[in-house]
Amino acid sequence: MPSAHFVGRTAELEALIRVARRPGSVGVAVIGAPGLGKTTLLNEAHRVLAHAYIIRIRGRRAFASVPYHALDLLLPGLSERVIHPALAFSAISDRVRANAAGRRVVFSIDDAEHLDPASSTLIGQFVSGNSASVILTASDFARVDPVFMGLWRASSLGRLDLAPLTFREAGSFVRAELGAPVSREAVQALWSAGGGNPQAIRAALTTFVQGGVLARRGSSWVLLPGRRVIGREAVEASPLLECLTRAQRRVVDLVALAGSLRWRDLAQLADTRDLDALQDAGVIVIEAGVEPRVSLAAAHLAEALADTLAVDEARELHRLLLTRPAAAADVAARPAHHVRWLVRAGLPVSEASGLAAAAALNDKGRHADADALITSLPGLVDSYPVVLQSMVASLGQGHLRGATASSARLLQATGLLTIECSTAHLLEVARLRRLQFLDRLSEPLDRALAQLALCRERAENSGDAARLPALLRLQRRVEIGQADLASFEGRYGSVLTILEGMSKGSDPRASGREEHEARISTQALLVEALALQDQQDAALEQALVLARELRHADVSRRVVDEALTRVEAAFLVVGRWEDAVRILEGLGDSPDTSSPRRGPLAEVADALALIAQDRAREAVDLLDPVVEQLRIADAQGLLPLAAAVRSYGQALTRPRDSGAGGVLEPESGQGSAWIIRRAARHYRLLASSLTNPEETARELQERAAMDLGRGVKVLALTTLTSCVRLGHLEAVEQLAAVAGTLEGPLARMGQLLARALTVRDAHFFIAGMEAAAATQDYRLVLDFSRLGCEATSRRDDRAGLRAIQRRTREVLPVRLRGGDTVAGLELLTAREREIAELAAAGSSNRAIAERMFVSVRTVEGHLYQVYTKVKVRTRAELAEVLPPGGRP
Repeated sequence: MPSAHFVGRTAELEALIRVARRPGSVGVAVIGAPGLGKTTLLNEAHRVLAHAYIIRIRGRRAFASVPYHALDLLLPGLSERVIHPALAFSAISDRVRANAAGRRVVFSIDDAEHLDPASSTLIGQFVSGNSASVILTASDFARVDPVFMGLWRASSLGRLDLAPLTFREAGSFVRAELGAPVSREAVQALWSAGGGNPQAIRAALTTFVQGGVLARRGSSWVLLPGRRVIGREAVEASPLLECLTRAQRRVVDLVALAGSLRWRDLAQLADTRDLDALQDAGVIVIEAGVEPRVSLAAAHLAEALADTLAVDEARELHRLLLTRPAAAADVAARPAHHVRWLVRAGLPVSEASGLAAAAALNDKGRHADADALITSLPGLVDSYPVVLQSMVASLGQGHLRGATASSARLLQATGLLTIECSTAHLLEVARLRRLQFLDRLSEPLDRALAQLALCRERAENSGDAARLPALLRLQRRVEIGQADLASFEGRYGSVLTILEGMSKGSDPRASGREEHEARISTQALLVEALALQDQQDAALEQALVLARELRHADVSRRVVDEALTRVEAAFLVVGRWEDAVRILEGLGDSPDTSSPRRGPLAEVADALALIAQDRAREAVDLLDPVVEQLRIADAQGLLPLAAAVRSYGQALTRPRDSGAGGVLEPESGQGSAWIIRRAARHYRLLASSLTNPEETARELQERAAMDLGRGVKVLALTTLTSCVRLGHLEAVEQLAAVAGTLEGPLARMGQLLARALTVRDAHFFIAGMEAAAATQDYRLVLDFSRLGCEATSRRDDRAGLRAIQRRTREVLPVRLRGGDTVAGLELLTAREREIAELAAAGSSNRAIAERMFVSVRTVEGHLYQVYTKVKVRTRAELAEVLPPGGRP
């Protein structure tokens, strides 16, 4: 097993040991770029192979030509004498045998490509003669001595190629480095900055902390958006740039400025041998495709390089680029990188290029970069389309004052704006009003539709038929905005009505980015509305259609994020999260998009699963960095839900008699949709139920009635189920009625619960426990058990009671089987519990009295209370109920 400090390479360590121990193997070569953790892996292998005699050797570039220098530690001064190889081998053999004392001999060679040939040959003799095995590391296997290359070709020496850390491994690595929880966004930034290279991630971590990009909030580390670490020191500290030649560094700078270049263009601008060396070192990566492209392995490093390059160097590289018109045209087609290059080189930027660059950055969700770019181009501040992009950038960062100022400028110029710019502005105003918690949210959308109707009338009257398709596309954007507003307010029936009207006038054959974005937005709205309007199977079918659109469409980050968040939230609330993960799996694996297994909702889902498994403390630890990060930046308004689930987990971890409830103060997210606010309220109520169950149950039932009034039966089902689990049996009949009209796992569980409490037969409670255990919802298992024990006790069904208690212990995991809640033991006082344990262990009343220095009558009185509370009649039944671990 790896040691506690070893993080991120467990699978590789296991593979190394497995290959090294394979029959016929003489060892293993670990190959990887500088900084990937080869030396750390080698040191951990030493610990695992502690029973062997390990000879540690390190190749050094400065002594690569000095014979036997690497073996001086075995025979000091060997490298300073002229000695025949046979004599050297004999002397070394004698020393190794003496030191090994019968143990297995392992040569551990770090940086084997710098090992002197004489030492390599001698070690090869040991290995070939089965006198020792070898574990070596190298950055470039082609430069390792032919002795080891021959062993590899003969399949005697295994080879393990180290890949960059995965996102999950990087998260474990960063948490270990900081010794505290870290937000997913912070891990993402560090992973990208280091390209998955542990040494580069560690260097970026230091720079991020020192530069204020990474900050401590509460017990967690979070990313502060809008801040960038710019400095030559940060660039030069990267291990990816170590030992580069001047020509190779020029290639790196060129790719950094361009963002990426086609392989054929770069091969004309640089020596292909340098490109091969950079690829082998893990500095550049080649993206496969019809037209292979080259980019830097670490995206954040590319940005830092581009931002710190001297003006003269940037200008010279731009002149070099212009010598290849095809390459220059390729770079110009990606305006964000092109304009950044022009700005860095001090070259003029046209309004069209600046506008395209700002729009591209906003599309990718890089709103702070868009804002910075617009600020750096003072000549564009009077362009109304640029002002609109400034408003979008401010809204994306949650800067309402800046968005309001940009909107005011556009309102003053209403008569000067094109209909496209005016419509886009009014759509952004609708977003702004939500974030400002204003009323009359539909007013900007109504005004946009009125403007479009007037323009359409003018076009028809003037015979300008060519103008009509563009106006119809703008109208559809506004109608999507209306459906989005209805979703925001929880009017899902209205969403379906609006979408139905839109579908009659749409062309399913239309293509283009704008068409793709419109289809994705409408499809996500449809999936959400169907899921919450009790048509979950139809919602799942439409989610498959959405997944196909997302996989093939080139759309903006904002559209993708909004679509995925909408669908994920709906499926999370209706209890179909795993279905969402299955359908949307693989989407958004690039850093520019979201996915179900990334982002706050995924962590909320994981936290709820932990709470269901009665692991509330772990759920709170998981959500701490999520909540702190959302307090800083919450583009989708998810803070209320994440904070409420964390409050529920915190309440569950408090002692029952502490008198403290959950953290019930609501966290207000900017522009949170109705479904998020409603779900957050539900979990805040569950937190308060731990101290005030009766009042909470009544409010839950009232909430269920409101949900039914909205037509959102699935939320009423969830609320009524929670209400009944709190012991509010007056809601059982209503739960049965609602569950009987719905589909899905929540409905089936509601039906089981209602049936069990209606029939009050032990078999139905046991069936519910088994169904809950199958989904690992152990808190529900315990609720079925508790309600079943109460029901069978009221019916004086002792056999049923015992059956429920036995089955409870069988279906629960070992860690929960001794819990007091299984048989109501939490009702006992400390004195009663002590006497119960002694009685269950076989002690007589007199023996208990003598041991506790009380009278026999006192013992009898306590046992009467115990039997009444635990609902048993004999010592044998008490022994069956009391967990064995609690007995003396």
